[in-house]
Amino acid sequence: MQTTLAWIVLVLPLLGGITLVAWPGEPPRAATRLIGIGSILIAFALAVTIFVSLLMNAPDDRTFTSGLYEWISIGGTSLDLSILVDPLSVMMMLIITGVGFLIHLFSAEYMQNDRDYRRFFAEMNLFVFSMLLLVLAGNFFFLIVGWGFVGLASYLLIGFWYERPAAVAAAKKAFVMNVIGDAGLVLGVLLILRQLGTLDYQQAFANADQLGANSGTALAVCLLLFVGAAAKSAQIPLHTWLPDAMEGPTPVSALIHAATMVTAGVYLIVRCHALFQMSELAGQIIAVIGAATLLMAATVALQQVDIKRVLAWSTVSQIGYMIMAAGLGAYSAAMFHLLMHAFFKACLFLAAGIVIHALHDEQSLNKMGGLKKYLRVAYFGMGMGCLAIAGFPGFDAFFSKDDILATSLAAGPVGVACWIIGVVGAFLTALYMFRLLFRAFFGPEPTGGYAHAPHPSKWWMAVPVIILGVLSFVGGWIQVPFGWTGISDWLAPVLADVQHPLEATNAQVWLTIGFSTAAALGGIALAWWLFAADPQRRIRLAAVARGPREVMREAYLFDEAYDDVFIEPGRELGTVLLDEVEPKGPQGLITGTAAVIRDTARVVSASENGFVRSYAFAMIAGLAVAGVILAIVVAGVA
Repeated sequence: MQTTLAWIVLVLPLLGGITLVAWPGEPPRAATRLIGIGSILIAFALAVTIFVSLLMNAPDDRTFTSGLYEWISIGGTSLDLSILVDPLSVMMMLIITGVGFLIHLFSAEYMQNDRDYRRFFAEMNLFVFSMLLLVLAGNFFFLIVGWGFVGLASYLLIGFWYERPAAVAAAKKAFVMNVIGDAGLVLGVLLILRQLGTLDYQQAFANADQLGANSGTALAVCLLLFVGAAAKSAQIPLHTWLPDAMEGPTPVSALIHAATMVTAGVYLIVRCHALFQMSELAGQIIAVIGAATLLMAATVALQQVDIKRVLAWSTVSQIGYMIMAAGLGAYSAAMFHLLMHAFFKACLFLAAGIVIHALHDEQSLNKMGGLKKYLRVAYFGMGMGCLAIAGFPGFDAFFSKDDILATSLAAGPVGVACWIIGVVGAFLTALYMFRLLFRAFFGPEPTGGYAHAPHPSKWWMAVPVIILGVLSFVGGWIQVPFGWTGISDWLAPVLADVQHPLEATNAQVWLTIGFSTAAALGGIALAWWLFAADPQRRIRLAAVARGPREVMREAYLFDEAYDDVFIEPGRELGTVLLDEVEPKGPQGLITGTAAVIRDTARVVSASENGFVRSYAFAMIAGLAVAGVILAIVVAGVA
């Protein structure tokens, strides 16, 4: 039953998208909502049914596979069109369809005045289908197919407003960055096929030791897979696409960059943990990259004035926590934070969407202030999301982020270094998120006030924000205390083969709680002092550390560096090839050959004068020359 329902869950969003695309003419908006939102709601209900059915089974009896037919068989390796239903894939299904449904519901009002209403929901459904294919795939081949479809769907959604040059550029940038990751993923999978002789998950993971513990092959496999994960999850150095992707509609930002696409890299590492365990060095490299990303992105978020870009850099930072945890081997902690992040980050994006919608597409914090009295639902959602992401006691990240940090302390010297960076990141997270909250909802209104009083949202937009706001508080309580209930137990069957599971001691747990709570409260207090207690204070302090702050505002000049190292040399090379090499090389050969033939034709055509005596003379002369040649040849043979 579980696999049958999983097939239906997978197909429903695809059918919804195809129905909307194939609808003759423009369907009524009510029909578009019914199909686009209804298909995701039914998929979520079925995913809940699968979850309950697995919960009723014994932990060792929660893994099911189903193959429709053998797709291809080459050299003894067969590829089945198959899915894998286990606690990990079901958890991802619930996130994709549950949070996805709330975002679809929000979109019903947010996109109401857009001319391409049908296209929007069709592309959203395509994206949900692609993510479900990625997480339900039973082998690496269909993982790659889902991976590619996700890249395509994100390209379409980021560039949804294709009449805007910035949106088109952002879509192309996201596509190119993800293709780089796709290349790494494909090469890693081909290396797995070569070494292990299979692309089936269960067979590959069972034979992972054939890679050789800490061997060069194991390191290569892990790092190639991580290239794919880093691109999808926006980790250094493939992170620059995600902030630009905010050019898409806000619901797209919530769906792609909060709950689904950017977490695909974390899912990949956890799914392939049996392979990543074969290389301790690869895990350390991944953890260090995650830690560096979380710290870098947190400092950049401090200097952004676009409300969506603050949240975008926040996403990069929070995914850094998950990648760091997965690299260290704290797989359940990484997935726990992934779930909590889906709740509070979707809540934050949708609350920001209410603000943007109410202010007629205004996104600059410099043109906001005092919104608390106008937008109560947005204030509630933003407040709950900020408390959750900051790790305020009792809220989501207080449990999930502390779970990561406490477990990091049990991972040796690299883990301790990551713990220090994580605590600093917790302070910065509280600072930049409450900077956003105080600047947008507190303090005076912009100079001259608002041209039109910000209008509150209708229930389509309000209900998802309220639900996600509540989940931002209650979600973390499924895992209290750390380690013996909730996500850890649920994922235990998937992670049963972890060779050296990390377990934090009580001292490490309480040390982490103390430091992370102090960091969160300190960040909130500093944000209040800078941006709420005296709104003019930030202006008076504008000259402090102007240089470093400018570097942070420009995101450490990664884009500029890529332009200098890759883009401009590529353009210059293209110019040289076009202007110098092409005319004198391939094109020169063609034009030269044509010139020789043309000149020869002119010479030959000059002899065609139309006189019979000239043609007869030419024939006699030719026969004479042929005779001389023949005589010479015969004499030589004799």
